[in-house]
Amino acid sequence: MLLSAMLFAIGLAMVLGSYLTLGRTTLKVAHRSFFANDATNLTEAGLEEALYRFNLMGTGTAPATAWTGWTISGANASFTLPTFNRDQNAIGIVKVYVIGYDGSTSVPMIISQATITPFDGGAPVMKTVQLAIKYDFTPDYGLVALSGLTLNNTSFADSFNSNPTKSPTGPWAAYPGTGATTRNTTVVLAGTVTVATALSIKGDIKLGATVANPTGKYTGSLTTGFSASFPMPVYPTTTSVSQSYNLAATIPATLPRGGDVAAADGRYYYFCSGATIGTVAITAGKNVTIVGTTTGISGGLTIGNLGSCIIYMDKPVVLATGKTVNDTNWAGALQIFTTSTTASTFASNSRITACLYTPSAALTAIGAGASGMLTGYFVAKTISASNTMDFHFDEALLTTGNLWKPVGWLELQSAADKSTVAGRTGNFLR
Repeated sequence: MLLSAMLFAIGLAMVLGSYLTLGRTTLKVAHRSFFANDATNLTEAGLEEALYRFNLMGTGTAPATAWTGWTISGANASFTLPTFNRDQNAIGIVKVYVIGYDGSTSVPMIISQATITPFDGGAPVMKTVQLAIKYDFTPDYGLVALSGLTLNNTSFADSFNSNPTKSPTGPWAAYPGTGATTRNTTVVLAGTVTVATALSIKGDIKLGATVANPTGKYTGSLTTGFSASFPMPVYPTTTSVSQSYNLAATIPATLPRGGDVAAADGRYYYFCSGATIGTVAITAGKNVTIVGTTTGISGGLTIGNLGSCIIYMDKPVVLATGKTVNDTNWAGALQIFTTSTTASTFASNSRITACLYTPSAALTAIGAGASGMLTGYFVAKTISASNTMDFHFDEALLTTGNLWKPVGWLELQSAADKSTVAGRTGNFLR
């Protein structure tokens, strides 16, 4: 009997011990699962901290000021957030490393790593997330003249909304004329504002510190002493995209070409040299980017429904009488960036629907005819218009203030992923 009792007690002890071990293991697993979720939230806090700094730059703050408190090394920046005291006495540490903090790369990278050390002394729980971001050049202003604005004769600047329902698939309406609105915010940072006709600026006006007020020539509010920066984007290169094609000096009538493959971001990249961008059709639903030295844009570019085209070039847009660019789609479908110092010019009855960014050159719209107009948003060194060449800002372009937007998210989980982190961050992360 005594032997039986001892064996029973031993068996019961083994069962209870196994049960306690199982309970302890379950508790540990639950804790680690909880901390893993918490670590994900902490990595997002690190990403938000870096995005905040980028958006400070987007509103005109100098990089040195925007990144105050961060450790700078070349074009990279690093920062350790204050320690987080988590539930159950765990400690959370978040480190953030930014590659291309000053906007010197076309797609800066933010790497955020959160490490939580559990209260029981167990192995730390670590999450590492990489976020690729890109500057969004869609505007909050309809017309930006860095060094002076002139609206002669009956020319004016107003606004409309091509997509009031905010549908991602449209349809996008053309400029309505009598249905236009008065929300074309105009920015003039320097020089003078010359407006011939009363209320020619239909909306708010923001003036740099040295710019005189064109009294009575606008319908909205006035801001003086205004400052902002309008940097050129970093142009894509053949090494910065996963797939591209060289067109040399000839751009096909239709893009993308049959058989061409999109890059990892879904866009078709074409590089050219000395090419004229004239009568080119972008296929509906396709996203095309053209990069290179050109002789400029001469008119005839069309973009199919739900397609888009981004052009990075070094020459102006020159539209002769009656020429058009993107006349059947909305302004957000076409973005044009040019480093040209030669004026972009628009003659009688020419039309462009685009986001045109030419901060080193003049934009001149001179002509007669009832059908001439510039629709979208326009940034130039100086802007002048006469006769009936008018500017129509499309309110569908308005952003919500997030100037830098995510274009790629990756949680670094595999051993191969993690092995690169230390090298890429100078051993700041591991």
